[in-house]
Amino acid sequence: METFLDLFSTEGRANRSWYFWHILLDDVVMLTMLVLLAVLGVGLLGPIALVPAVGVLAGGFWAGVCITVKRLHDLDRPGWHWWLLGVPIYNIYLGLMLLFGKGTDGPNHYGRDPLRAATVPTSQYLES
Repeated sequence: METFLDLFSTEGRANRSWYFWHILLDDVVMLTMLVLLAVLGVGLLGPIALVPAVGVLAGGFWAGVCITVKRLHDLDRPGWHWWLLGVPIYNIYLGLMLLFGKGTDGPNHYGRDPLRAATVPTSQYLES
């Protein structure tokens, strides 16, 4: 997960730290866009200002979904569990698991362990 476009892909896994910082950054970008729209207003900039704003908000929403799905993959859960964040009460449990739950040790069927992959050279990792 080294490129900007990795934010928009649901493949792979994300550890707790990567998930936290990227969700925080995603939320800050989206909140900034909403504040700019509220402060400057559509009346001042005209309706053309809505086009990039909607694009940034849609991209930020999709990046948030992808980041969460990668974190679910690290917990060895399928990506469709993202929808469970809409279930009252259970969403609190799942949100806490996303933030504080330890990911699966070693590789799972969603990819390599992001913690181990960062510390072990790829050639040694594939041999073990």
